[in-house]
Amino acid sequence: MSNMRYMLGVDGGGTGTRVCVADERGNILHRFSVEALNVNGQTEDAVQNSLNHMVQELHRLGCEPESCIGVGAGVAGISNPGSKEFLRKRFAESGFKTLCLYGDHETALASAFEQGHGIVLISGTGSMCYGRAESGKTARAGGFGHLIDDGGSAYRIAVEILAAIVRADDGRGPGTVLKELVFEKLKISSIGGLLQYIYTPNRSKKEIAAISVLLEQADDVNDEAAYRIRRKCIAELTELVITVGKKLSGERKLAMQGSVLQNNLKVRTGLAEALKAQAEKWETFVNAGYAEDGALRLLCRNYTENTELKRGK
Repeated sequence: MSNMRYMLGVDGGGTGTRVCVADERGNILHRFSVEALNVNGQTEDAVQNSLNHMVQELHRLGCEPESCIGVGAGVAGISNPGSKEFLRKRFAESGFKTLCLYGDHETALASAFEQGHGIVLISGTGSMCYGRAESGKTARAGGFGHLIDDGGSAYRIAVEILAAIVRADDGRGPGTVLKELVFEKLKISSIGGLLQYIYTPNRSKKEIAAISVLLEQADDVNDEAAYRIRRKCIAELTELVITVGKKLSGERKLAMQGSVLQNNLKVRTGLAEALKAQAEKWETFVNAGYAEDGALRLLCRNYTENTELKRGK
């Protein structure tokens, strides 16, 4: 592949970055991973370190940055103008001539729908729904962050679990096996230990969100609190989908993505059942596509439409 012109698809996640290398026709030749590329959750030095390792791996494959036609990168929180400019500068300094930045919701949709239109619901650490009609019209609901939004997300589920535990402890709610499950997971033995864990300075939202995996285990033994949390989660996710569906009449194919929807069968089937009860029937499926492939697909679309990109400017 030495001196061969190529394209990159990049999924800049919070815990790691996945990269696919493709030829000029979009055929994927290689895949590899480097450290996280999250401009909102990392230091500038950490982002640069990830880029350096990306360049090193490309060099090992015989791909020099100067031979890259373009980079399509999906990055969470890219709506921040400062984040965009920072990434553009760092990629340029690393030798890449053209960088096309996309929101992670855009790459998720592109990875799920080859034809470019449909609706994707993401429920991981955060949550949002995003859709694109065949006409090109787009719509979204949710995705405004864990402090004021993110209903139905892993973070919100975890907060509901923690609330159920303290409410049960002081008599405001029913007893729940979630207490034992959480104490075991966090290796604590008291409510005081729980509060110390939660309110430790710099405790990340991802660490809190990780508690959400215990919901299904408690739900499987018919725990009342777990049941209520699951039903609330389903209702919040259904609301996101219906809101976008109303804005994009005719689009009724839904790709489900993210840890909550991929790992919690009861939430996933509950959502599908709630949508089936709507007047307009929905077709749902779990998105098995890779976000970096979605970024590459969007880049290829730009490549065919943009003559300057074709010239590598």
